[in-house]
Amino acid sequence: MQADIEAVRVAELYSNHPLLRNMPIPHFRLPAVELDVPVAVKKMEEPSAAKAVRGTPTLAETRVVFDKVLAKTLSEERISLKPEQTRTLKTALDRKVVSLTQPAEVSVDVNRVAKELSSTASRTLVSSGLDAQTKAKLEAKIVELAQVEFQKLRIPPTRLQVLVNTSEIREAGPVEAITRIHLKITEEAFEWTSIELDGKKEDRLVIE
Repeated sequence: MQADIEAVRVAELYSNHPLLRNMPIPHFRLPAVELDVPVAVKKMEEPSAAKAVRGTPTLAETRVVFDKVLAKTLSEERISLKPEQTRTLKTALDRKVVSLTQPAEVSVDVNRVAKELSSTASRTLVSSGLDAQTKAKLEAKIVELAQVEFQKLRIPPTRLQVLVNTSEIREAGPVEAITRIHLKITEEAFEWTSIELDGKKEDRLVIE
């Protein structure tokens, strides 16, 4: 990521300079570099039993937040539901949550959950008398708000403290205590190109 940010920064400097803008952007290529990095795990944080390893929220948590988002949106749009409509909506959402349930070790796709629950809610509201145009507007609004709120439920994933210095690894113990991380890295060069879009010229930074 840092390499990409620096590549864009240099490309913008060249693009904005009257003498450099037509010159090739400084770059380097790595066809394929393979790294074998030895590390020794010193300490590992204990993962929460109620949270996914990657820090994503549970379906139960997203459901609670979604209900709040839905209630707030309906209030803002001045849409009121009768008791039987509220019960029908709750039942539909409960069924959708069950269908989205996966093993605990699988991370929850919060964007998909937001879309699925919003779609379920809007379809149920249509059967309650909501017209198609209002449905589409309402669904888009709920999806956007739900995705924002779901992201707030994330927690930092479980961290590992590792030893990477050669001297520390030598003192870490037998070979069995060493973990080896194998990485394969590639890097491509960038160049500016111009395209016409709707009759307007647009500069884009693309891979050579």
